[in-house]
Amino acid sequence: MPLPYRRILFATDLSEVSLQAWPHAVALAEKLGAELLVVTVIEEPYAFADSGNYSLLLKSLQEIRPAIEQRLLELAKKAPPAVRARAAVLESHQVARALLDHAAKEKCDLIVAATHGRGGIQHLLLGSVAEKLVRISSIPVFVLPPTTPR
Repeated sequence: MPLPYRRILFATDLSEVSLQAWPHAVALAEKLGAELLVVTVIEEPYAFADSGNYSLLLKSLQEIRPAIEQRLLELAKKAPPAVRARAAVLESHQVARALLDHAAKEKCDLIVAATHGRGGIQHLLLGSVAEKLVRISSIPVFVLPPTTPR
């Protein structure tokens, strides 16, 4: 009988809190012999800029993309030799949807992510990518709470 998870998507925004889920994603991939996709989404700045500043924000995102790609590659290289890890940087104004579309395209069986643990007004204003993943994903989502004070 084949193992249930052959390809795991690890979703991260590269923050300290999101990276707390990394050891869990790696351990699962290693134990199950699964491939690990390390993925982040750069949010397109539609909601953050008026038409005059949009091109400036877009240029800034394009300039930081190589640094983000490098950080993801370095993270993927930290996986044990038994774990095949790849990295991808996506761009979208809908982070959860972009992650789910990528998971479908790559035929992922599981998504691993951390929640930032925001509550109250922060949650209302910023929303929760992890919560949205759980609500709309057709594949299992393993969500870990933050382990350090926020």
